[in-house]
Amino acid sequence: MTSLMRWIWVGQWRASPGRALTAVVAIAIGVALGLAIHLVNRSALQEFGAAIAVVNGDAQARLEATSGNGFDESAWPLLAREPLVQAGSPAIELDLAATVEGRPEAAPQRLKVVAIDPLRAAEVTPGLLPRVDQDAVEAGPATLFGDDAIFLSESALKALDLRPGARLLLRSGLETSRWRVAGTVPGAAPGQAIAVTDLGSAQWRFGWLGRISRIDLRLVPGATLSGLQEAVGASLPPGASWSGPDASRQRMSNLSRAYRVNLNVLALVALFTGGFIVYSTVSLGVMRQQQELSLLGVLGAPRSFLSTLVLGQGAVLGALGAGLGLAGGIGIAAAMLALTGGDLGGGYFQGVRPALALDPAALALFAALGIGTGLAGSAVPARALRRLVPARALKGGGEAVLDRRNAAGWSAALALAGAVLVALPPVAGLPLAAYAAIAAWLFAGIVFVPLLTRALGWLLAAMPGLAWRRPALWLAVQRIRGVPNSASAALAGVVASVALATAMAIMVHSFRGSVERWLDTVLPADLYGRAGVASAPGHLPEGARERLESLPGVAAVELQRAVEIVLDPARPAAMLVSRPLAGEEARRLPLTGALLRAPPGAVAIHVSEAMVDLYGFAPGRLVTLPIGPASQRFFVASVWRDYARQHGAIAIDAADYLRITGDGGVNEVSIRLQPPADAQRVLDALRERVPELAAVEFRSAAELRAISLRIFDRSFAVTYALEAIAIVVGLFGVAATYAGEAIARAREFGMLRHLGLTRGGVTRTFALESTLLILAGLAWGAAVGTLIAMVLVHRVNPQSFHWTMDLAWPLPLLGVSAAALLAFGVIAAVLASRSATGTGPVRAVREDW
Repeated sequence: MTSLMRWIWVGQWRASPGRALTAVVAIAIGVALGLAIHLVNRSALQEFGAAIAVVNGDAQARLEATSGNGFDESAWPLLAREPLVQAGSPAIELDLAATVEGRPEAAPQRLKVVAIDPLRAAEVTPGLLPRVDQDAVEAGPATLFGDDAIFLSESALKALDLRPGARLLLRSGLETSRWRVAGTVPGAAPGQAIAVTDLGSAQWRFGWLGRISRIDLRLVPGATLSGLQEAVGASLPPGASWSGPDASRQRMSNLSRAYRVNLNVLALVALFTGGFIVYSTVSLGVMRQQQELSLLGVLGAPRSFLSTLVLGQGAVLGALGAGLGLAGGIGIAAAMLALTGGDLGGGYFQGVRPALALDPAALALFAALGIGTGLAGSAVPARALRRLVPARALKGGGEAVLDRRNAAGWSAALALAGAVLVALPPVAGLPLAAYAAIAAWLFAGIVFVPLLTRALGWLLAAMPGLAWRRPALWLAVQRIRGVPNSASAALAGVVASVALATAMAIMVHSFRGSVERWLDTVLPADLYGRAGVASAPGHLPEGARERLESLPGVAAVELQRAVEIVLDPARPAAMLVSRPLAGEEARRLPLTGALLRAPPGAVAIHVSEAMVDLYGFAPGRLVTLPIGPASQRFFVASVWRDYARQHGAIAIDAADYLRITGDGGVNEVSIRLQPPADAQRVLDALRERVPELAAVEFRSAAELRAISLRIFDRSFAVTYALEAIAIVVGLFGVAATYAGEAIARAREFGMLRHLGLTRGGVTRTFALESTLLILAGLAWGAAVGTLIAMVLVHRVNPQSFHWTMDLAWPLPLLGVSAAALLAFGVIAAVLASRSATGTGPVRAVREDW
């Protein structure tokens, strides 16, 4: 039995190798991309987890700052005296710009610096302990506690291309300090780029005197974090909050989770397309071999054998694709990790260089997905074969093997299910219901194809005078009308690939267009400068505004303060921006709704869309923030669009922020020029006449816009690749489908030639038929893709990334893609029909004698 199946499969694949190869390649691409994305993300998260384990050590609890300013170090002696605390280690953690002394041309690199008390850290976080390099410097206690000694992990040494004994320049805010690389951090994870220095030296040299950013704690046996919180009570200084040992790992997982899930779902696009190409391949093969299969039934083969034959063919195609996909996915993942690290363009895993970590469970899962795709693609023709009446099919042939009786019912049911699913909320912060709605509507569109082709045939056949004016067109129409299921099988892959490519194109084009318009709103000035980074902000000197306004060509100067604040230890920090926003000035933000007036006693704040989804900061609500007195209430006055900070931003008027916190420092500046002043000349004058601002990194609005769009394109590079793959797979699917159908219809073409139609007439008829069907598939696929795009734009993106966008239509791209699919399919049909009609008409119909 198995030998017979294998013989039939091989014979069918030899008859139409293009379709079989296209199905295998489509499945392989889907499996490879999905596996590669999973392995890259898993490797990055595993490496990051190892790095976090080094930083956390044996800590069972942590007191950490809720903002980038840290908190008062008086909390440390309070906790050190607490009986529930067995050991503790205060620390400062900063992200600084690092350069090597003597290399002024080298671009600064970001370096994570952790400042510790080595004696305390040895009891809690021993992995952070440095080791003095005796060959580079003189060993001894003075080296370990030297005020300029710093120790780098092997990964950091490699990234900066230096060795122990070299001099390192670190910029914190506007100040640059000089450090001596005194050794290494042997306990760091293999891919962890980190620097360790003495806590006292860091406080002095980085301007953190009296402040720390966290305290790692190991508790006495039996003690818990909740018990420690109760014991300490409210005696902690403001700006500090409790978190567990896994908070950092959970925060990073939450940071990249939506991006990872969306990429994995998009990577399965090729699998969807591959499933429909398998359906097309198997269905057309069954129709071509219907009389042979009927003969097997007449000779005694049970119907279960026939359906198993078809399911087995799909399983073999899926297994071949899965095998190629697994090998390709591992290779792609290794290449991506070597070339770009683990961020996949999203920028989430900076500071680690992960090695490839294989996941046997994931390999088995993606192999099962590939085989399952092949089985799913062959399920419909296999089910139809169970209803085959062998004697009747052997006598008359036909295409009744593809059942369409329940097409309308199934299509309506799937469409209704999609409508219900799209209205459901996200699950654990992920748009799982929206993804299910997309799948339901895609399948509804595919199931509807037989009804579409039947309606197309009847509509075209009703055109008056068609037989006399265009005989070739009339023959093509009659074929579509008489054998609609054959056309349906050919269109399945076309509709699937067009729908998915259209949906992704509309989504990405809408997103990019919205980002461009948003940049026009948020970058009204000509020059922008920042002192330091959010986790280590600097301060512009007093009188900076007046000195900048005195420069020739400067029309106006605006200062603001940007600092990170932690609202939930399990979530990445949000950004708090203090800038002039009193009254109607708030309308300079890209608001998405009304601007409300704050009630008496409350301070108005303006939140990004992410704050509404993540923290429930809806307009009109009174909320609390970890700034100022605990009794202070903040009123959400408006919501604004912010594509720069996925995890939330809060804007507050500068006067209110100063009154509440007493913090009058600013770290960002925007400069508006007087036309026709030149930005570069103004910057040259600034560095000459205001040298204390020379360390501020200034960029023009045009440069920031270009950088932002470049980051956007990098983040969506995988999406662009998937979109191109969907189109290419669709192209080859169309070509293979019509090439195989032309071969299968060789006898039909021979009969037409017996009736007097020339070889060119047969070719024109088949070309017209394929043109009509591909046009119908393109139109229907575009309609289904537009519906899917609505879900991506209005449900998936807001639920995944917590921002909205305006719909835009990439008509040139869609038009070119449609024209390419149409041209490719028609050319393939012409070439295939020429090949199928190459033999004489008598030989073509000899089996009918």
